[in-house]
Amino acid sequence: MILALDLPSPSSVQFAMGLIALLGFYGWLAVKSSKRAVLTTQPFGVPDAVCAGVLVLWMIYVTTQSVNSSQTITLQLILANSFLYGSLILGIFGVIGFQRHSAISIFQLQLSRFPRAAASGLLWLVIIYPLILVIQQTVEHFSGNNDDAQLIVRFFVQHPDLENRLSVILMAVVVAPIAEEIIFRGYLYGVMRRYFGRIPAILFSSLLFAAIHGNLSALPGLCILAVTLCLLYERTGSLWATMTLHGAFNTSTVVALIFWPSSST
Repeated sequence: MILALDLPSPSSVQFAMGLIALLGFYGWLAVKSSKRAVLTTQPFGVPDAVCAGVLVLWMIYVTTQSVNSSQTITLQLILANSFLYGSLILGIFGVIGFQRHSAISIFQLQLSRFPRAAASGLLWLVIIYPLILVIQQTVEHFSGNNDDAQLIVRFFVQHPDLENRLSVILMAVVVAPIAEEIIFRGYLYGVMRRYFGRIPAILFSSLLFAAIHGNLSALPGLCILAVTLCLLYERTGSLWATMTLHGAFNTSTVVALIFWPSSST
């Protein structure tokens, strides 16, 4: 969830110089972090390659079908999406288990790893959040508008009743971070990394993650978030870290929507 914020607009020259400097700094951090990566190539086999390929093609189809189509969010759709997430995760765990591997071990989801991995996720969020805000402001600076909020954000603002808001909060803070990290970082990125290498896997899985959210103005910010999540997974080896960062990021958006709803319009 990317929230549009009304930040002050500096002059074009200052803005460009600041953005270049900021990107350089974060690029240096990314290179430094990559040198300390601990994630190893996982034992994904041919069944995983086939399943991941089908999943990617389906996501591309869904993304292309959503372009220029009228979309609405309802409580029933949120529940259906939660069911879909659950089905995909069960399918992924089933394919991995069929090959006599443990998804818990592959994704490093043992409870003993949670405290340290979660702390890393929170620390990385603090570090990366300014870049996401600046990238978002850059998009607004050149597009000239900031009213293209994600559908889920608009739904939250327009439906203040407890039932609808609790469903959005549960989806954004718990369901989506867990499901999307298993699907995108753990499985799709892991399989792509196994067969195509780390850099192509980071780029393609991040673009796919951003595109599937169906919001053009949020695409750059979501790409930055996805690349960060891939690098964090590389650095820690555990999806607990990426789930925590993802969940905390969405939580910050929900909190902003509750206390400053005008910032979404």
